[in-house]
Amino acid sequence: MVKINQLESLKVMKAVVEEGSFTGAAKRLEISAARVSKAIEQLEVTLDAVLFKRSTRHMQVTDSGERCYQSALLLLGQWQNLQQELAQKQQKPAGKIRLGLPMTWGLEVFAPLLSEFMQLYPEIEFDTRLSDQQVNVLAGDYDLVLRLTGQLADSSLLCQKITGYRFVVCATPEYLAQYGTPEQPADLARHACLMYHLPGMAKKWQFYQGDKVLDIYLEPKLVANNSLLIKSALLSHQGLAHIPEFIVADTLGRDQVKEVLTGYTTPALNLYALRAKEHSLSYRMRVFIAFLRERLASA
Repeated sequence: MVKINQLESLKVMKAVVEEGSFTGAAKRLEISAARVSKAIEQLEVTLDAVLFKRSTRHMQVTDSGERCYQSALLLLGQWQNLQQELAQKQQKPAGKIRLGLPMTWGLEVFAPLLSEFMQLYPEIEFDTRLSDQQVNVLAGDYDLVLRLTGQLADSSLLCQKITGYRFVVCATPEYLAQYGTPEQPADLARHACLMYHLPGMAKKWQFYQGDKVLDIYLEPKLVANNSLLIKSALLSHQGLAHIPEFIVADTLGRDQVKEVLTGYTTPALNLYALRAKEHSLSYRMRVFIAFLRERLASA
C-alpha cells in the first residue's frame, strides 16, 4: 500500500474544496481519483474527523473540513515561503541597485561599508548618486534611497528605519580656551557658530530640556550645505558646530574637539531606507538592507 504523506494530503484537501469534487481535484493535481480518495481517507484517520459528507450526487465540506482547509492554506503557504527562502539562499544575489544617499554620510560612513559589501557580493552592481538635497524617490528612478532626517513626510513611500544618530555641539579646546564654553543654549548667540543649512531651513539650532523645546535663532559665522566643510572650519578653531556625531566621532575620541551643552538633548537624526510601494523587494535588496542594519547596529 502506498503511503501518502501529510503534505500531499493537505494539497489534496485544498484542491478538493476548491474544485468541489474528488474528480476535479484529481485533474488539477494530475493524479488518479483513487489517490485523491486515499489521501482524504488518511487525513480523516489522522485527524479523527469527518472532512466531507459524501453521497452519489453531492459532496459537502463539514465544519471540521472547513477548519482543515483553512489550516491547509496557512501551512502550505508557509511551506512555499520556506522553499523560496531556502532556494534564494542557494543563489548568489546579483543585479543592479540604483541607490541615492546623503553626500557626507555616504563619504564618511557608507564608503567603507560599500567596499565590504561589494567584496561579499561581487555580482551585485551599484548605480550610486550622492546628494545632500532631498531627492524625489519616485521621480529619480531609484531602487532605494537612504535619507537622514528627523521626520519623514513621504506617505506614498515604503520606509524602514536603519539606524539613528545624535547631534553634538562641539568646538576645539583652542576655541573654547579663547572664547569660553557656553553653559546654556542661549549663550550661543555670543559665539561664532558654524551652521549646516539648506534653502528653506530656518537658521536655528534646536534643543530639548525635559519637555521644553528651545529654538535658538542664530547669525552664523559660517553657513554651508555640506558638513565636511563645517568640520574643516571646526577643526581650524573657527567656532562651534551643531553636527551629527558620526562626522566628528574620530576627533571626539582623540580630544581634538570637545562636546559642550551636554545637559541638553537635540532632535533625533534617523537613517531611513525609502522605496516606491510598487517596487517589489528583490533578493539583492533584502541582502543589502540586512547588511546595512547589521553593520550599522554594531557601529
